[in-house]
Amino acid sequence: MKLAAFDMDGTLLDGRLVFALSERMGLDGRVRAIQSDEKLASHEKTAMIAGLFAGVTRRDVESAVESIPLSKNAEQAVSALKGRDYKTGIISDSYTAAAGVVASRLGMDFVAANDLVFENSVATGRVNMPMGWEKIGCFCHLSVCKRYHLEKYADMFGVQLVDTLAVGDTRADICMIRRAGFGVAFMPKDDDVRNASENVVATPDMMQVIRLLDAAP
Repeated sequence: MKLAAFDMDGTLLDGRLVFALSERMGLDGRVRAIQSDEKLASHEKTAMIAGLFAGVTRRDVESAVESIPLSKNAEQAVSALKGRDYKTGIISDSYTAAAGVVASRLGMDFVAANDLVFENSVATGRVNMPMGWEKIGCFCHLSVCKRYHLEKYADMFGVQLVDTLAVGDTRADICMIRRAGFGVAFMPKDDDVRNASENVVATPDMMQVIRLLDAAP
């Protein structure tokens, strides 16, 4: 058995949930201002953006993520991995309410993401962040340490790290990409991500990940 972990926004999805949701709610400018504030730590941004989403319903979140198309050949690539005895899942700094929709559509086995707190299906403005970096000394300091959760699910499924695949596109994915047995920078958004792995997919086609796997020694 092996394990494949994917980032969601910009990787499995051809778009980003936080922007799709904020545009629907008339919050796009405020969300982008928070995201561009370099004085704020990543987990501080996550908490502040969740606060803006107070009053959003669970269905609003689900509808927003359903409006974003899957990346080209995402279904085929995940199916190919499942056919090769991979456990597949999403490790994202988005929200479980959205990542669960995508994982269900793709028939995936696990999800790790930030958990918006809902009461009666309405967001309270609070968010539970799983972090994990503080437990393993990871450099990322993100709301979701993707390295920590890659290791967690590999251990859960009895998979050696050498038999793991990680795919992502931004700096938030670097710790996971470097830690996996086979890390892939998928349509990397900057040179830091591009340099995180020898395996780079520069065309928006998820089957290129499978081709890289097939070409590996």
